[in-house]
Amino acid sequence: MSKLTEDKTRLSIQAAHEQVNPLELLDDVMYLDKKEIERCWTSDHYMPWWDSGASGGAAWPWMGAALARTSKLAIGTGVTAPILRYHPAIVAQVFATLAYMFPQRVFLGIGRGEALNEVPSGNSWPTNKEKFRRLKESIKLIKKLWTEDWVNFNGEFYSVKDSKLYTRPTYPIPIYIAGLGEQSAQLAGKEGDGYITNELDINKIKDTLLPAVKKGCAKSGKDYEQLEKILFIPASYDENKQKAIESIRFWRGSMIKAFFDVDVHDPRKIEENGQAIDDDSLEKKLFVISDEEEGVKKLKPYLDIGFTEIVFTNSSPNRKKFVDILTRISDIINNQ
Repeated sequence: MSKLTEDKTRLSIQAAHEQVNPLELLDDVMYLDKKEIERCWTSDHYMPWWDSGASGGAAWPWMGAALARTSKLAIGTGVTAPILRYHPAIVAQVFATLAYMFPQRVFLGIGRGEALNEVPSGNSWPTNKEKFRRLKESIKLIKKLWTEDWVNFNGEFYSVKDSKLYTRPTYPIPIYIAGLGEQSAQLAGKEGDGYITNELDINKIKDTLLPAVKKGCAKSGKDYEQLEKILFIPASYDENKQKAIESIRFWRGSMIKAFFDVDVHDPRKIEENGQAIDDDSLEKKLFVISDEEEGVKKLKPYLDIGFTEIVFTNSSPNRKKFVDILTRISDIINNQ
């Protein structure tokens, strides 16, 4: 679970419940374990980013099944939003239980969430400022419940009274904080074990987001170089480039960054808007490849600015073939 050595980058997979049903994802993680992929992240969504051909499995019960079916693979969420549909105390209990059952193999990714998860599950969509304050407060409460005996907490948004987790993790569960803006990036540096982003603009990452992470580290006395920096990117591989592109069209809606902030929560509307993203944009902006050399070339700019882990949302026509080529790409970039 610790950070890799400086000269090695971890390549991981996201189990995407939006696109693949939970039974097939179980088969996928057993293959990841066999191929010695270190980590699997799982999306934690109530609704998907696309309507046609979508799935909608719940991350938490699936994680328990996936951990039980594998022996080495570490599994966590990318990401859970402990702000509305999940109370932070329940998030703390669930992950404490998973970590107790599967020591050193569980981690928690958290963020401010999206309207497609919170509004259809019965909540109003807050302002960005409120979402950030909720996230910040939820982190504080989760950490208290993991480390203190009896917790009484009365915050701006959440409260617990005489609360105790009787089944606790036997190790510190890593918390990775996701964000697309400076505030969340700084919070990750200050309070997290790592920073997650799906921002793919190299200049924004280099000039705005990573400096904010570094500023957060300075505030808490952390070593920025030791903090994990994690990039999420939709990916598709096939020897036939057109087939790879066709398979990744499912993720066009998630490429519209406004949907991470505004209240657009209906997958049918997201799909309608996503039609504006053409195939050229998919190939240029996402990890769409037809061989190892192309994969290494596409990763290099992100590795050069300091990402320690790349998480691929595997949207390939044959997901096992993507895992196979990923192991070869990993060997290349970590042995150069």
